[in-house]
Parts: sequence; C-alpha cells; structure tokens
Amino acid sequence: IYSARLIMPFKGTSLEKKSFRLYIGPVDYDRLKGIGYNLEALVDFGTFFGLEFIVRPIAEFILLPLFNFIHIFIPNYGFVIIVFSLIIKIVVYPLTKKSYKSMKKMQMLQPKILEIKEKFKDDPQKMNKETMKLYQTYGVNPAGGCLPLVLQMPIFIALWGLFQAAIELRQQPFILWIQDLSRPDVIYDLGFQLPLFGIQQISGLALLMGITTFAQQKMSIKDPKQQSMVYIMPVMLTILFMTFPSGLNLYYFMFNVFSIAQQYYINHKQGDVELKPVDPSKKKKGFMSRLMEAAEQQSKQQQKKHK
Repeated sequence: IYSARLIMPFKGTSLEKKSFRLYIGPVDYDRLKGIGYNLEALVDFGTFFGLEFIVRPIAEFILLPLFNFIHIFIPNYGFVIIVFSLIIKIVVYPLTKKSYKSMKKMQMLQPKILEIKEKFKDDPQKMNKETMKLYQTYGVNPAGGCLPLVLQMPIFIALWGLFQAAIELRQQPFILWIQDLSRPDVIYDLGFQLPLFGIQQISGLALLMGITTFAQQKMSIKDPKQQSMVYIMPVMLTILFMTFPSGLNLYYFMFNVFSIAQQYYINHKQGDVELKPVDPSKKKKGFMSRLMEAAEQQSKQQQKKHK
C-alpha cells in the first residue's frame, strides 16, 4: 500500500488546472533513462570525497554496462558478480602489482632506514636528507605502495554504489543459502543485538570476506609495528559488512580470493623483487626529491640570514 501527497500553491481563483507526469516504479537505470527527463539521475552511485563527477561516469558508463553485458551470457547474477570481480581484478592488476613491489622494496630497505635513524637521531634534518638519498639510490618511492591504492579508490566507490543501487539483484538467488542478492545472507540469528555494533544476524558471506581479508593482510603486512592491523581490520570489516547485501559481500569476497591468488603469483612465480642501486644516468628527479632540495635551499638561506 502506497500513499503520496503533493502540495501546490493555490492562487484563490475559481478554476485552476495543473498537469503532472508521475512515475511510480523501481529505480531501474535503463527504465528511467528510457522515460527521459533525466530521471536516471535519481540512481545514486555514491561519491568519492564529494567528487561525484569522477565516480558517477565510472559506474554509469563503464561498470553498469559491463555488468549487464555479462548477464546476457550468464543468467545467474551470482556468477555474473564472480566474473565481474575477476574482470575488475585483471583491470587493476598493473596498479596492484606496482603497489606490491613498492611495498616489498620498502620492507627490504627498513634495516638501512633504521641505521640512518640511529646514526642521525640528533639531527632530524640530516636524517631526512639521508633517507631521501637512500630512496633515490634504490629508486624507491615511499608513496609508491599507497598511490596505486588511491587511484583504485574511485573504482571501488563506484562499485559500492553500483551494487547498492542495482535493482537487477532484487530477489535474485545465487546458490545454497543465498536466495536474495539484494539482502544480507543470514545463516544464524543471535536473538539479541550485540552491544555497540547493533548486529543481530550473522552473514555467511561477511564471515568469508573477513577470513579472506585476514589471509590477504597476513600475506602483505610484514612490518612488526603494523601487525595489529592484521587482526583489527578483518574483524572491523566483518562487523561492518554483516548488514550489507549479499551481492556486495559476494563481490568483495571473490575480489579478496583473486587478490590472494594474484599476490601469491607475484611473490612466487615472478621471482623475488631485487633491491639494487639505480643507474645514475637513468635517474629522474621525483616530487619528493625536488621537495627536499627546495627545503634544503630554504634552510641554507635562513642560516645565511642568521649569520
């Protein structure tokens, strides 16, 4: 049973006529676009730090058409999501590969960095300068592991919005206990809500996603100072994903599985990452080195003024 109310201004005349076009139905992107009047703008694909103009085109013109194209050949939306996650993983492979290698080199440089910190612990400026020299010598960018992840964020936000808004998943079954990809896949009801978290129902795919997140973190995080994240992050994500649609959880679970396989391939099949000095003739000044040079020049000028 639906009810609606429309408030219009009344001019007090003896006869007033108004005409309307009303749409009552699902927020289906293709259907809304077919009607016209820019109604497809009602579909919310999310935003990336307020930059909707970046996220929306990715979801609207790339991800959604790809998702619907796969469904032409695969009728079950659950398997569509699995194939879809594999394609996205292949697309972002160059970025993740670069991120893995950069983090590996940073791990290998840690002993040398600790030596510099110990040697110049009383001279922070000299310590930073020598650390940057070390990065330049071995061609390592300290932000190299994070930058590829940042570049992937708009894609992940667009995916998030896509699976939250996709009417196609409504009442669509997958396999086993997953009978509606638009709702959480409940495998157990606690009968009470967990304090602070408000969780009452346990999602099977959320648990699987948490387990694979733990395995992935265990493979990638080697720094002893960050070991707590190996345990904290999977638990927090599992709790967060408990109330999410099973289609979204299925995507992230499969994405984690493919990420684990990819990381194993990079670490074992392509040989270990070599940490060797870069040929000086091939060196290019990066942003960080230019920043350090500018800071050093500014420091020298200040010292001259003091003299």
